[in-house]
Amino acid sequence: LFSLVFSFFRAGGNGQTVEMDDGKSGYLGSKVDLRCRFINSSPPVKISQVTWQKLVNGTKQNMAIANPSLGVSVAPPYKDRVTFKNAAVRRRTPTLEDTTITFSSLRLADEATYICEYTTFPAGNRENKVNLTVYVRPTTQMSLSTPTLVARASNLKTPVATCISANGKPPGVIRWETRVPGEVTTREYRNSDGTFTIQSDYILVPSRETHKETLTCVTSYNDELFTDSVTLDIQYEPDVLVDGYDGNWYLNRENVQLSCQADANPAVSLYQWKLINGSMPSSAEIRDNILIFKGPVTYDLQGTYVCDATNSIGTRSGFVEVSVIGKRPLYVRSQEPELISIDVRLLFRQARRARFKRFNGQSSAIIPFSSIAAPKFQMTALLTCPQHSGRFYEELPNTADYVSYRLACNKEDYPEPYSPPINPAVSFLPQHPYHSPQATTTTGSSSSTSSSKNTFSPPSHSSAIFKYPSVPGLSSPPPGVGAYTFPKEQYV
Repeated sequence: LFSLVFSFFRAGGNGQTVEMDDGKSGYLGSKVDLRCRFINSSPPVKISQVTWQKLVNGTKQNMAIANPSLGVSVAPPYKDRVTFKNAAVRRRTPTLEDTTITFSSLRLADEATYICEYTTFPAGNRENKVNLTVYVRPTTQMSLSTPTLVARASNLKTPVATCISANGKPPGVIRWETRVPGEVTTREYRNSDGTFTIQSDYILVPSRETHKETLTCVTSYNDELFTDSVTLDIQYEPDVLVDGYDGNWYLNRENVQLSCQADANPAVSLYQWKLINGSMPSSAEIRDNILIFKGPVTYDLQGTYVCDATNSIGTRSGFVEVSVIGKRPLYVRSQEPELISIDVRLLFRQARRARFKRFNGQSSAIIPFSSIAAPKFQMTALLTCPQHSGRFYEELPNTADYVSYRLACNKEDYPEPYSPPINPAVSFLPQHPYHSPQATTTTGSSSSTSSSKNTFSPPSHSSAIFKYPSVPGLSSPPPGVGAYTFPKEQYV
């Protein structure tokens, strides 16, 4: 209690006080004002001198003095850096109520407690103190931990980047920003001048996936942020892929080749091709990472091809197994519709070759069997229709579909998958399909119209009759071939 009363008396007893800030701070190399004002209340007193002192290890050291008669005096260590801010003090006036000083070019050694002491008459001495803190902005430096980072099969974790916040006061706080998962280790060092150095290492397993990824170090210091970044340069063995084989190498196909694609850092310096369990075909020509096969495809091209890619880190291989098929496939991919296409207009031309005869106002079409069932039509074919791009049929529909473009390209228009509605229904009869009385009568009535033995008179319904004639050398139509009736309005 006695100490508190004594301190109050010295700072401002009997109405006189010395007014100062609680604390002041400044950055290294900057300047700062240390405020000191004498508050003179009743009874009035006379200020005879003001002394600024620095408290060092409990001992007061005079730094600057202002005297109304003698003027201003600054101690040699501070002569060029400490001045009284009030011009009246510098002109030796008796007005010393404001004796604020300005510190320039702050140094770390300037951090201390400073006392402003007023000598008055008759009240005696009055004083107060302020703590000066000197801050030092750190310097941020970031670098790769080692000049060369190599991805190894051992998958060992290693420091890949180091971030340093050097010579800061107070010490900075380091954090990392990156997409690459890893671990962080941080160490703090105290320097002899009172500053701090923080070192933070980012640790991960170097790999091909982390190559060219960015690591950013963010240092927080007071209310400021400092950032620095590096890009990882990871060296790794080639990652190899053999491209070019599409599974459709058929006999006599032209212009086929294989390509060796390698992702490597540093770049691949050597490519080597080989054929497992065999020698390279004579038609093969090696052009760096490309293997070209001259001429048409033959069975000699079959086998497993291996490409070895080498860089300064190591050698890796890629392979592909090539099979040669006997003939060009009849199916096509939707993106290559030009490979195989049988134009259904050809079918129309076959239909137009039919011979038409008139019987009682009705049409009867007789199409020679040889023109439809010729061997050249006995094949698996692809029907292409403009409104169904990419759709195909592996086999042609039944005989009637040869002359029905609508049926070939618009099958969904009909309730049945392959045949249009027919009235009466399709009949598949023996080799003489119209031996019924009705057929006999009809044939007899038409004999005056046509004398051909390969013609017949249609029934009374309104439809055209489609019938294969007899072929020399065949006693009966081929199995499954009979008469097919078309509604008259659907026949072209």
